[in-house]
Amino acid sequence: MKKNIKVTILFVVLFILIQFGFWQVERAVEKSNNTQVKIDIEDGKSSHEDINITMEVSKSWTDYDAKKNALTGAQYDAVILNTGKHVFKNWKIIVHMPAEGRIDSLWNGEYVFDGETITLTPMDYNTIVEAGKDQPFGFVCTANNKLIFDTYTVYGYFEKNVQDVAAYWVLQVIRVIWAVSLISYIVVQICLISYKRRQKRDEKIILQTMDTFISFIDAKDPYTHGHSERVAEYTRKIATHMGLDKEIVRNYYYIALMHDCGKISVPDSILKKPDKLTKEERTVIESHTKIGANILKEFTAIPGIQDGALHHHERYDGNGYPDKLKGEEISLVARILCVADAFDAMNSDRCYRKRLPQEKILKELDENAGKQFDPEVVVALKELIDNGDIENWVLE
Repeated sequence: MKKNIKVTILFVVLFILIQFGFWQVERAVEKSNNTQVKIDIEDGKSSHEDINITMEVSKSWTDYDAKKNALTGAQYDAVILNTGKHVFKNWKIIVHMPAEGRIDSLWNGEYVFDGETITLTPMDYNTIVEAGKDQPFGFVCTANNKLIFDTYTVYGYFEKNVQDVAAYWVLQVIRVIWAVSLISYIVVQICLISYKRRQKRDEKIILQTMDTFISFIDAKDPYTHGHSERVAEYTRKIATHMGLDKEIVRNYYYIALMHDCGKISVPDSILKKPDKLTKEERTVIESHTKIGANILKEFTAIPGIQDGALHHHERYDGNGYPDKLKGEEISLVARILCVADAFDAMNSDRCYRKRLPQEKILKELDENAGKQFDPEVVVALKELIDNGDIENWVLE
């Protein structure tokens, strides 16, 4: 649950950061669109790669002033050209003009002549130069000599779109990744919920099946009624205290529930016998480990369940049965089962004796650590008892 909350917060934070990124891009584009640019053009060379001006003389003539001085007149046709991919708007052009020049007429703009420069501002219909387009303008000028215009200063604003900014597309890719990740996460969570529901249902079926089977075993011997459930609970607590993974602990619990299933084949006359067993009867009792393992050989849903039934009577010193395994040759679950099973046996009334006193049980655990029992498992059980995690452990 906590992990899901953290992931949800992460998705929300990422979404906010992505939206903030888009806002920053839009803000940068807006600022750029509101920033006037200055472009210098001289001898046909522009300081900006997208904007240039071309001008040519379409016709010329000679006039005379009142003093009969010859004047050269010419019509200058020009265009402001936008070769870029952004709109250029609200432009104006300053044309540098020799002092002797005089404007006679003009078109496609309003002009201000201060004796040195002509400042051209467009009319309402031609304030915008579209990308890849141009806007024409021109004037008629007279002077003592034919004039050449090759120096201009252009002012204006580029109108960019957010789609023209590389960062915008980077953010779009990130947003798509975010959306795909979110959808994938939701799908995975839905699948996990469905899986957990099936898992709980399967666990319920397994437990019901085991409980049913255990009830048959308990019915054979009232003295051991509830033994498997108690051993399973002790096993779960010991495994948890030893720091094992939750799934492993759950499997150990199930294994412990079924560890004595082989006793279903042991005759009641032997199982309930109050006197000392003969050698032959002892052999029959000991056979329950192999019989239990054989019963569970097809039970593959719980890893190690067959081993738990087969080896829970192996001893740490190698003197157990049925395979005389020693130390860590015995699986951990079987070593834990050995301690839990013996603890419950000493702590319960049996047909051949009463339960042992608490002091006697603790002494038996200490004396048999390293012999019958894995010392680490004994330490874990005693710590559970000391901590009160196994409460009222002497059965009433």
